[in-house]
Amino acid sequence: MSNKEGSGGFRKRKHDNFPHNQRREGKDVNSSSPVMLAFKSFQQELDARHDKYERLVKLSRDITVESKRTIFLLHRITSAPDMEDILTESEIKLDGVRQKIFQVAQELSGEDMHQFHRAITTGLQEYVEAVSFQHFIKTRSLISMDEINKQLIFTTEDNGKENKTAAGIAYHLQRAFGGGGWHGGQAT
Repeated sequence: MSNKEGSGGFRKRKHDNFPHNQRREGKDVNSSSPVMLAFKSFQQELDARHDKYERLVKLSRDITVESKRTIFLLHRITSAPDMEDILTESEIKLDGVRQKIFQVAQELSGEDMHQFHRAITTGLQEYVEAVSFQHFIKTRSLISMDEINKQLIFTTEDNGKENKTAAGIAYHLQRAFGGGGWHGGQAT
């Protein structure tokens, strides 16, 4: 017999360290105590944040897939006659991608952008690749980050007032491509 198997084994004796009167016997927890209420609040906040993160990941995947499809479509340009049709179709696809990016911007409105950066970066990178490729095919030149950001200004009406949502997405584009970030309250 080994020492583990010995007399009774460890599992049978694990409660021997506590005298009988000090053992916890499933005491009822007061669910209205301040500590429990605080933890319930933290639980709800974390659940909401995780749900938002998952929604952003799904949107980013959709953006990635549609951007890749646009890139594959643009690779089909082989001659001048079908070029205009393909460019028109690619613009329609990119408009759909921009609508997904608008949904991302709405999700991020009022949020700390740093917490959700990883969730959306890949989708934004793929979008920039698709827009850059389309722009290059059209003009034989590279598109600037400012031109990309201008395409991502979304105007909505909130109680009769125009609301432009662009700063958050522009910030993520800058971060995604190493263009800096926020330093001393200023975008770089």
